[in-house]
Amino acid sequence: MMKIEKGSKVAIVAPSAQIGEISKIEKGLKYLESIGLIPVLGKNLLCSHRYMAGSDTQRADDINSAFSDSDIKAIFCVRAAAGATRILPYIDYKLAQKNPKPVIGFCDNVALQLALNKLSGITCLNGFSLTYDFRSASPDSVICADLEQQLAGKLPVFKSGKTLRTGVAEGKLLCANLSVLMRLAGTPYFPDLNGKILLVEDVHERLHKIDVMLQQLKQQPNFHKLEAVIFGQFTDCTGDEEDGTLLDCFDDFLQNTNFPAIIDFNFGHTPSRRVLPLGSPAKLNTDSATLEILAD
Repeated sequence: MMKIEKGSKVAIVAPSAQIGEISKIEKGLKYLESIGLIPVLGKNLLCSHRYMAGSDTQRADDINSAFSDSDIKAIFCVRAAAGATRILPYIDYKLAQKNPKPVIGFCDNVALQLALNKLSGITCLNGFSLTYDFRSASPDSVICADLEQQLAGKLPVFKSGKTLRTGVAEGKLLCANLSVLMRLAGTPYFPDLNGKILLVEDVHERLHKIDVMLQQLKQQPNFHKLEAVIFGQFTDCTGDEEDGTLLDCFDDFLQNTNFPAIIDFNFGHTPSRRVLPLGSPAKLNTDSATLEILAD
């Protein structure tokens, strides 16, 4: 993760859903300015096409433009919801690889982050949104502290969660919304699971759907080569009596595996969460429930 100096220009883009008007992100823009960054709005930022922020090529063009501009040091996504998977074929991954810079976003934006990590080797920050995190008067202090620490190039240690299976593991960290992750299955953008510590979370999903998605995850290439699994927050995920519990879903998922695992890590669709460096080397100790981010 590269250090972003104060006074740096950062691109403001919309890979997913539309925001409609600039007032939706005014609080977020003022926050970025308050920490010494200079927001540069993508030319298509306020476009709209159905539920998305413009056509697929318009949204991809803003991202490609940000990677081509040497003055831009980071890329912030304004909103998630849906639509990012549609732009993945239009991203210039070779350009991004030659001009690496972190993409900062959350939820649906992780489709773009995962694709850039796999095809361009870029480490991104997952867990911060310029709309979702500014719905109240001020953003959450944990989110802001994590973001600012990592933009300053510091390596955090997160203590969160409960032991589900003991052990210590090292590998590159992947953190994703489970539904978005599984939309990438069978595409060139699905991550290589070999040697990874995988964190998943979700929101507003029925338990039987979570169960099916986790089982689908087990059927992906190199699943057996995962180093560890972290279950984040599964917010407002409920089911009927016959669906069992969320823990039942996790227990079934862990059958015939032997990697360390923790549950209830503070990452997901909650007012406060950790901001995590997707693609960074990390060390997980499930006995102490610590996730240490390591230097590249």
